Amino acid sequence: MRDLLTEAARDAGGVGDPVILYERHGVLVVRVGKVVVKSHQASSTRLASRFAVASSHPDLLLAPLAQVRKARGRAVSVWPAGEPVDPLHPEEAPWEEAARLLAELHSRPVPPGLPEQGAPAKVHEVLSRPLPEDHPATAPIRRAYASLPPFPEPGGANRLVHGDFHLGQLVRHEGSWRLIDLDDLGRGDPVWDLARPAALFAAGILPAEVWSRFLGAYREHGGVGLGEDPWDRLDIPAKALAIQTAARCVSQAVDENRPLDPYESALIDTCDRIGSLVV
Repeated sequence: MRDLLTEAARDAGGVGDPVILYERHGVLVVRVGKVVVKSHQASSTRLASRFAVASSHPDLLLAPLAQVRKARGRAVSVWPAGEPVDPLHPEEAPWEEAARLLAELHSRPVPPGLPEQGAPAKVHEVLSRPLPEDHPATAPIRRAYASLPPFPEPGGANRLVHGDFHLGQLVRHEGSWRLIDLDDLGRGDPVWDLARPAALFAAGILPAEVWSRFLGAYREHGGVGLGEDPWDRLDIPAKALAIQTAARCVSQAVDENRPLDPYESALIDTCDRIGSLVV
């Protein structure tokens, strides 16, 4: 598959040696020069209609360089390479710009026939995967997940949403930040796009000042879906994404045969608190 993706990148003008950017959970992402090619999970659906939205809103979403193709039964997409958020300098993360992009995305019209966003279903998908029985974090994660009430999309929620927002979904391209990774883009409740930063704030990972800046910028740029007290809407989605992220962290730590780092441990502590709230 790496060779096939490298060939697709070269066909799109990529020059240089291939570099694997990501390889996990059935996804492979390869960069060749200024071109990035991704093979998607077998479960990915309606990618062409989702990516067409990016081509319609290139001021917000990174637009693909070519139509979706097939390789060995997997969908393959081709993109211009961008500069990601620097993980070594989190203080420079463009939180206000991310909030603006989300607020404007949520205000754009929903194209006819666009599928539902992927965030709520993805929580259940990730938590349905087995966790190691002997890991100390498994029990808190399971208790927290079992404590969640049902969270289907509320009736009437019909906004254009990213479906899987976090800082890793931002790249700078030609001097401007854009949202990427549109596999879960769709119609739905905008609160799910805000829920992961909210979860990190609630876990004590994202500083209160940064969360305030992000939320303030979202509202300043016309963000929708929040009332006077945003936690009336954010509470359940934020808990759900905290638990989902914790489960992913445990799986990755086990795969890499290492202990949890402080970030991951904070998420497990959050799961412990969520699960303990059930009487």
